[in-house]
Amino acid sequence: MEFQKEILEFVTEQLGGCSIVREEDQCVVYADELTRQLIVDGTLPWSEDNPTLSLGEKAYEWEYLDICNKKYYRLQQSLFQKDGENYRITQFSYITEYMGLNHDITKYMSFFKKLSKFQSAVLERLSETYYTLLPMVVDYFKAPRIYFLLERNHKLEIISYDKAKTIYENDRIELDDTVERVFSYQQELREYETLPKEIQKVISSSDGPTKGRYICLCQGVASDQRYAILMEVNSKTDIASVSEEMLINVIRLYVENGILREKIIYESEHDQLTGLYNKGKYLAMMESTYQNLDSIGIFNMDVNYLKQMNDTYGHEAGDKLLIKAADSIRKVTTDMVHGYRMGGDEYLMIACNCKESDVADIKARWEQALEELNQKDDGIHCIIAIGTVYGSKGYDFAALMKQADELMYQDKVAKKKPGEEIR
Repeated sequence: MEFQKEILEFVTEQLGGCSIVREEDQCVVYADELTRQLIVDGTLPWSEDNPTLSLGEKAYEWEYLDICNKKYYRLQQSLFQKDGENYRITQFSYITEYMGLNHDITKYMSFFKKLSKFQSAVLERLSETYYTLLPMVVDYFKAPRIYFLLERNHKLEIISYDKAKTIYENDRIELDDTVERVFSYQQELREYETLPKEIQKVISSSDGPTKGRYICLCQGVASDQRYAILMEVNSKTDIASVSEEMLINVIRLYVENGILREKIIYESEHDQLTGLYNKGKYLAMMESTYQNLDSIGIFNMDVNYLKQMNDTYGHEAGDKLLIKAADSIRKVTTDMVHGYRMGGDEYLMIACNCKESDVADIKARWEQALEELNQKDDGIHCIIAIGTVYGSKGYDFAALMKQADELMYQDKVAKKKPGEEIR
């Protein structure tokens, strides 16, 4: 039985089209109905990109993208000779839909590869403080800044990370009905002006007003504490990835695990009034860490006029003074700069593995933070005496602490008015 007719119809009508072009002048000498629809000015779309072929070789397979018509072709071509002339025979098929599917597969493979890398980085830091996740999230989404908001003791703690500066900042504000709205935000872009005023102040505190857009990556409750992650976005930010549920679940799992773990030890290590580390935590860190660093910066601090504040306005006003002092310290604390309330009006900061120039920079940022807090019209003006020292590897920790205490006392004398008692 002869099937040439059926085979030809199948190849040309169902699998694609067929054409024959004379090599010498590129004249189309045969084209089936499907191919004729592609001919423009006597040529086929792929004519100028045809590969070089030799007589007698196997059919050469290649692909061609018609950008103008958004079509993708798979072509099979070979040369044959007839009556002394060379001809190129081409069989083509459309693979546009296939390539679209392939693009989707490639896209998802790329996402899973990126997600796997992110998960690995998260798992390596699973035992660390939850806010160490912030730089990883900023890098993943290509965002400029990110803010972690946590409800604690009827206050809202805000830990921010600035990618350009590679620094953390810490704030604590009152938690009222307006501020609480952030815990119900969904994944939608918000203009700066729509955020609660108190949160706007925190976002604007470091570089002046920030009029960007923001998106809530996730929010939830862990160990009876509400949290939310607010991310600033710009033209470079990968906003599309925010909708990737697996990615957001990884972030949520890391955060909630960190909150649960931290709450177990938080109360034993933190001062209840100010939220800074307490003296017990300092003593533990002194034994385990502070005496064997590559370098260290010590900031010994003492609040002026606490007794007068207590005697004149009562202990509630005195507590506000102590809280303001702690808030100024919190502005510059990070995972490498630790803030302590040692008791009464005594405070301490320790910078781990810092440069000598970092000590001056930290002190300057703290002074700026204290000045901004003192500009609030709350009737509480906070003056803090400070002594700072730096030590490199091989330092005598006790000697550095003594030196910092002496420098703090000198600063306290300098900041007292003539005739005032030094306390």
